Amino acid sequence: MNIHKFLTIVLFIFILANNSFAQFRASVWGGVNSSSFGGNPPEDASYESIYGLTFGGNLDFQLTKDVEISLEPSFEQKGSNIVFGDEEKLRDTVLTYGVKQNYFGLGVIFKITSERFFVGSGVSFQLLNSATLTFESTEKDIKDKFLNYDAVAFFNVGYRIPIGGPNLFIELRYIQGLVNIYAGEAEISPDIYISNYKSTGLKLTTGIMIPL
Repeated sequence: MNIHKFLTIVLFIFILANNSFAQFRASVWGGVNSSSFGGNPPEDASYESIYGLTFGGNLDFQLTKDVEISLEPSFEQKGSNIVFGDEEKLRDTVLTYGVKQNYFGLGVIFKITSERFFVGSGVSFQLLNSATLTFESTEKDIKDKFLNYDAVAFFNVGYRIPIGGPNLFIELRYIQGLVNIYAGEAEISPDIYISNYKSTGLKLTTGIMIPL
């Protein structure tokens, strides 16, 4: 299913929703990603998390009393450290390749809500804006090594704090990539290491919801 068909289905859900529960809310949020690459690392190597910023907004539509659907534009900084050598880092032969990526995304989320808590899941389709590799203080543009897009699934849990009409909220999200994002063959040389992998990580955000 391509993104156009997926968004068409989402629009039909909006149209068919029970109008007795029809309510809209908008939110803005920001936070931090802890991300790495999933899958089996190369021999004598491991993946280690890096941290990046994330921010975005949501348009929430209440389908029923306890069920919501949201559209979510976002910006995300992701990537991973790829570490070769001694796991305890006691020798001078440890090599660390740092991959950093910036994505713009559009997500669709289904939530089950109560007065304060909510849980949910969804998918996000993301376009790659930039990708760099850092090795021994040297930075290299490697955007051409990756697909121009990523697709991730996620599961989230959150808590709302009423402050009158609006709500403050805090949310924790687990993220798992659905596609291998490397665009070519595995490559290793004295100044670069790239292989096949998927995005994975955790996201912690806080923001404010405003009824419309």
